[in-house]
Amino acid sequence: MNTLAQPNLDASASRRYHGLDALRALAMMLGVVLHVAMYFQESDPNFIWPARDVERSPLAGLLVVMIHVFRMPVFFVMAGFFAAMLHQKRGTAGFAGNRFLRIAIPFIIGWFILFPLVKASFGFAMIYASGADLPTSLGMAVGGLVSEGLWSNPHPIHLWFLYYLLILYVCLMAIGLMLRMIPPLQQAWDRISTLVTRSRFRLPILVGATFGLLCMMQGPTADTPDGFIPQPHILLYYGLYMIIGWAMWRNRQVIESLHRWCWLRFLSGLVVLLIATFLTIAYYIEMAESGWMSSNPVLFYVTQATVALSCWLIILGSIGLAERLMRRHHPVIRYLVDASYWIYLAHLPLSIFIPACFRYWELDGTLKMFIMMVFVTIPLLLTWQLILGIMPSRRSDRPRCETSDDR
Repeated sequence: MNTLAQPNLDASASRRYHGLDALRALAMMLGVVLHVAMYFQESDPNFIWPARDVERSPLAGLLVVMIHVFRMPVFFVMAGFFAAMLHQKRGTAGFAGNRFLRIAIPFIIGWFILFPLVKASFGFAMIYASGADLPTSLGMAVGGLVSEGLWSNPHPIHLWFLYYLLILYVCLMAIGLMLRMIPPLQQAWDRISTLVTRSRFRLPILVGATFGLLCMMQGPTADTPDGFIPQPHILLYYGLYMIIGWAMWRNRQVIESLHRWCWLRFLSGLVVLLIATFLTIAYYIEMAESGWMSSNPVLFYVTQATVALSCWLIILGSIGLAERLMRRHHPVIRYLVDASYWIYLAHLPLSIFIPACFRYWELDGTLKMFIMMVFVTIPLLLTWQLILGIMPSRRSDRPRCETSDDR
């Protein structure tokens, strides 16, 4: 009997999903684009990003909203898909051990290292913006960090994704156990998973469920966790994407079917994404003018509906597009796929510190923003190459079919 946690084996279980690997890596690396763009927004500094460059870019705000709409949904769908693959190959014990080493350990160690660095980087950016010179700003930022406490006022920073991922893994294992114990629930899950992945009504079902969860948010698009206490509505929202990814693995014939009309889905998703972006910006402009978030509930619900539609058009379109275009191994893309997890983990302090160092460089804001993205990426790739250099047992030319599910 099939279960959520134990799908049937078939020949497709051993294939390499090069396109989905690349899609997941792209979502990870978009963190650099997102967080550098936040420094160049035309809006005033706020508690989320308390520093801005002298030169602003009208494109920055659009990039921030657009990436925020679809990036994490793509993450969680891919996480669900590859988690199901890993569980099928290694079983529950192997799955738990792998996730502990690949997710829990990097989250714990990474947070203790990165949280003080992020605090110091923001402190430096704000002090340097106040008019202090570069060495003085660095000294004051470090001194302020030490006096305040390296881990005071803890926040999960960008690693909230790993934190929520671990919680959702536990939930999925619990659901799988419950399904095995209650056959009628298992049968209902089989029907639902087939319906939402292979039915002609797949898109309206997914959009409707997503819209319902988006209506629970405090503002347009999805809320971002602001602490270590899990927020149920955010868990439910990203849990939906993750369980759909898991269902896609169980019904992985859908990956081939998504090749058809993939360009139409993807381009339609981009158009709807632009509409959702402008609606989101309009909502926040109206909120700032009225001082009340619910001043226009109609605009809120319309915005959330376009967000839900754009997310699923982009997800379904990009899955089909990625797998259609990437059927073979590409060395450069493979290298970036391998580096993407490191880039995701380590990028945030550099995305704050490096642009802040060039605050007074007189250059067009949009051009400067893209140059800063390159400047942030270079040390991340160099350090990744250094990591590879101290891992002599790692061979880049070996077959890596098992690594699709390793992150």
